[in-house]
Amino acid sequence: MKFLITTLREPTLAVWQAVLPEDDHVEYRLASARAVDADALCIAGIYAFERYGGAPRNDVAQILDNLRNDGLPSLIIVPPSLPMEREADGTVTVHPDFEEVSPAYHAMARTGEAILRWNERDSGKSIHTVVVDLPLLGMDAPDDRKTPCSVRRAIHDTFTDS
Repeated sequence: MKFLITTLREPTLAVWQAVLPEDDHVEYRLASARAVDADALCIAGIYAFERYGGAPRNDVAQILDNLRNDGLPSLIIVPPSLPMEREADGTVTVHPDFEEVSPAYHAMARTGEAILRWNERDSGKSIHTVVVDLPLLGMDAPDDRKTPCSVRRAIHDTFTDS
């Protein structure tokens, strides 16, 4: 399994490379998602649902067929958000069981689990490379070191024993 992490911002790429070095599971590209050949593209639901289908989930990542012939990979992976709940006053907060969980860790760990389940199927369409486009995931901030740390931990926890 290889995650191809992309961005067009050199400062963001430098931070990610410092925190999450390239290895058997991670490679970097200073490029847009469209410029990278891969089996799947991981993007946030806000960009994916209207275009590719699906609906917000907080328990699993969704793997959707890209039938649009738009130059992006044939599979779209939509990571889940953290579980939320509405308080009595109407405010929405993270479910108490997930208050200490990083949103990036939750998203990428569930994405990894979905990929492993997908590849266990005998569909003839396995996922071996995934573009993780930082802008399309809302992770393209060069001053954010917590997100790449959480992604590093999620990839390690999901794939080092696989």
